Amino acid sequence: MTRSAWYRKIVMVVVTIGLFVSQIGGAVALSASTTPFGPERFVTNHATYAITTKSAYYQRIWRSAIRAWNKTGAFTFKLASAKAAQIKLTTATPSESQQLGRDVGLTEFWARHNYLFKINSELNPELLHNYGYSRSDDTHVAEHELGHAMGLAHNPSKHSVMYYENRSVGIQQVDINGVKERYQTPAGQAS
Repeated sequence: MTRSAWYRKIVMVVVTIGLFVSQIGGAVALSASTTPFGPERFVTNHATYAITTKSAYYQRIWRSAIRAWNKTGAFTFKLASAKAAQIKLTTATPSESQQLGRDVGLTEFWARHNYLFKINSELNPELLHNYGYSRSDDTHVAEHELGHAMGLAHNPSKHSVMYYENRSVGIQQVDINGVKERYQTPAGQAS
């Protein structure tokens, strides 16, 4: 190994460790007062949605999660037609469920210049059923996916709906604070 290759490897390791430590420190500090968020957001703190799943049960789950977030006042989801909606809320088919692996929910988004314009959020009914989740647990998973749709990242605290393995905790003040801060912070800037 040449001296420059060796030097580059050491610099990469030091930078990687530094970034890792700064992320952990930042996440821990933020977890006390606000859920972290990414650089992407909607232009304003409201967006349109359509529930496209055919399952009456999961339609109710998505509506419960929408009501819970709308009640916070931090963000407003407005019903629209499937064609016009910015956010589509659905459930995975059996073949899609297998592709999701161990994910009980998934949110995909598209953004231009860090402004969200299209979101697909889906729940994995097969896995939710296999895990024995209750209706309340299913609703918390839907609330979590809607948090991603608004621009929230995972919170390292188990006392947040945005904790990466959460199903038993609903929307908390730290999550509401995260949404409010996300929409007071310019697009392109993350917490």
